[in-house]
Amino acid sequence: MVEIETRKFASDQAGRRLGRLAFQINQTVESRDADAVHDLRVAVRRFSQVLRLFKPCFRGKEVRKIRRELKQMMDLAGEVRNCDIALKLMAKSQSRNTTGLPPKIENFRRKGEQALIAYLRQWVDRKSSLKWRGVVASATATSGEAFAEATIAKTVQRILPRMAEQFFKRGNEAAKTKASPSELHQFRISSKKFRYTLELFTSLYGPAFNASLEKIRRGQRLLGDINDCETVIDMLSQYKSVDGLKSWLKKRQRRKMEQFQRYWTETFAAVGELRKWNALLTRTAGSLRQTRKPPARAAIVSRAVSDSPVAVDLKTASA
Repeated sequence: MVEIETRKFASDQAGRRLGRLAFQINQTVESRDADAVHDLRVAVRRFSQVLRLFKPCFRGKEVRKIRRELKQMMDLAGEVRNCDIALKLMAKSQSRNTTGLPPKIENFRRKGEQALIAYLRQWVDRKSSLKWRGVVASATATSGEAFAEATIAKTVQRILPRMAEQFFKRGNEAAKTKASPSELHQFRISSKKFRYTLELFTSLYGPAFNASLEKIRRGQRLLGDINDCETVIDMLSQYKSVDGLKSWLKKRQRRKMEQFQRYWTETFAAVGELRKWNALLTRTAGSLRQTRKPPARAAIVSRAVSDSPVAVDLKTASA
């Protein structure tokens, strides 16, 4: 057995998530529907989290440029996503005083979609997938920091328990009865980063790890519902005669907030729950190893990788 170096693990994970992002960009350009835009934002977040988590492995001007482009892509997709959320919630509300509102939101969406698709097409035309892959590979190969040279087992043992403690601390604060939608949204963002980090290691921790991840996903779905209501309420501030819809959204939001508070209390606030998470994250991390390939097979694989075209990697990240 040979221990995996952090730089190697970071490079592999960045490559997989960049492949997924490139695939999703093409999907979004083709379909442009709500699901594609949502999946694009998820792909951006997952790739961004790899660059953020393994930042010592990804330094340099070109990597910073990638981060700026990812933020711009996220902002453009966010404008479209907000319209999709508004249209979805208006359809659920069945409010009679929104007759003229959906066409206005749809018009905003078309404008946002045009800007997003234009940006994505430029990304594809510049062969950014290939360029970014080169930047990522070069950054990890030249990183001489101790973080990059440490084994992934040591890196995980150092990072994940600390992130778990922050997750529980922020969650306990967010689950208080007086927490505002804004405070819940901030916890939602930090919990997403925690989950996307954990998902990087699902293949190393084994199937039992998925049950723990699902607990986080369920809480995030409730937090997402709360934030969706807040997003649409803000959008409606520029319109008149929508009091019925705003009232329905606020009631729905309060209900979802109560559901989240109960869920967090029952699932994460129990005595010893954090200790269980820390035991899971530290115990399994010691076995993060990679079997060394026989020399002949390793050479064949190496040649196959170097000879294959680096276009769009269709391997998907963990759902």
